[in-house]
Amino acid sequence: MNRKINQLFKMLLLVCGFALMLPACSKDDNETDSGADEPKAKYTIMIYGCGGENVDNQIDYALEAVAKALSVSNNQVRITVMYSMSKDISGHKKDNPDVDENSFLGEFGKTYRYELTKDMDLTLEGFRSKYFYKNASEVELYKQSTLVDYIRWAKQTAPAENYILLPVNHGGGFDLDHEITRGIAYDDNHNGISNSIKTIAAALKETGNIKAIYWYGCLMAQLEVLTEVAPYCEYQFASSHVARINNLHLLGLINAINASPDNFEAAIAKQHEAIEAVNSDFCNIPDATDPTITHNENCDFGCWRSNKLAALNTQVKALATLLADNYATESADIDKATASVYLFEKGCTYVDLLDFANLVAINLTDTQLKAQAQTIANAMRTAYADATVYRFNGVNRVSADNYYVAPVNSEGNNEFSLGISIYAKDENPYKLYGANYKASAFDAATGWSKWLDVNMTQLDGEVNPCNDSAWETFWLEDPAEN
Repeated sequence: MNRKINQLFKMLLLVCGFALMLPACSKDDNETDSGADEPKAKYTIMIYGCGGENVDNQIDYALEAVAKALSVSNNQVRITVMYSMSKDISGHKKDNPDVDENSFLGEFGKTYRYELTKDMDLTLEGFRSKYFYKNASEVELYKQSTLVDYIRWAKQTAPAENYILLPVNHGGGFDLDHEITRGIAYDDNHNGISNSIKTIAAALKETGNIKAIYWYGCLMAQLEVLTEVAPYCEYQFASSHVARINNLHLLGLINAINASPDNFEAAIAKQHEAIEAVNSDFCNIPDATDPTITHNENCDFGCWRSNKLAALNTQVKALATLLADNYATESADIDKATASVYLFEKGCTYVDLLDFANLVAINLTDTQLKAQAQTIANAMRTAYADATVYRFNGVNRVSADNYYVAPVNSEGNNEFSLGISIYAKDENPYKLYGANYKASAFDAATGWSKWLDVNMTQLDGEVNPCNDSAWETFWLEDPAEN
């Protein structure tokens, strides 16, 4: 009798244990149910970010257009979304005093999480309520744990053979301090804290390598940024300028993947063709006071192979050593190169890497050092070409600090990249936060801080902080619909 009771007790324990496991395996209410037998998509694009004070409606417009792109019969792409709306409308009113609450489909101070599908009509009033996740005050997007949870949820909700992370909102590159402009995705629900590059790298290390990161923000094509996450993704898309991005980027990528689902580089090439096809519109930005007027601005966008960046960093290390070891005696020549290098954005001392290497070789007068610098510049150019899948160049030859970019060969073409940037130096932030820079994967690989420590030519740009001059328009309405 006791044996039967013991057996029954053990069976009850097993049943209770299984029942206790069920909640941990269940999906959130807003999760898409992906059956166990459902075939994986080729790609899932994971959109993650926030309205960040003034880009909420651009995100809404973009998602409307992206949903339509998923309706093709051979679609191989799934989209998951997690973003927080701005805390309130005040940031939008700074840009447009006449804007009102009816301009937005989501609710301020709310976070939404869902899989975007072709059947969703994002224009319906109140549709967001079904996909409400939490109040934005409860969602700390900048934390590693939040991003990790989202990536895991996205992979469970929309399983695929390949994943692309798309952080969206204002970007500030590998900024030294831990203020508003660090990393990407300014969140005014949490005092402007953003996702740091190191946090994103740590989250990817925890959740597993992905196919690509699509940096959907300003100033993210810093070699410091690309290097930090390179071990965890095969490709990176980014801009070194203030980003002028429209729906063509994401729509072009989705359409290109569907055209070449088994060859990512072939798909990237098709996306590049789509961007080049409208290059006359790519850099035209609506006037702040009169949207019928546009201005042609400097812009760029590119894609790089992460596993090829190490070779580029090898040449950066050689350049850093040359500069640091010889600055005491060659400062006059080196300062000329630093003072005239292409600056991507006033207030942000991000300069063109290949332009700087080229200018150092041009300005050095010591014959032996000049030859050494030229060898480094040539090797750097080769390494850059190997790393580059494509680069759209919309630069009008005048940098942010009005330095005219002169052609350097007989064909009248620029030989530097206008694609990958690198931190030069602005004295006060470096004095205060240089330790953060020295803790980067990039500095460990290149020792670039050894040069920064001795460099006396400061590139202060403007008095204003970087992002004050870098509020970008990320998502414009689909050009094909205008």
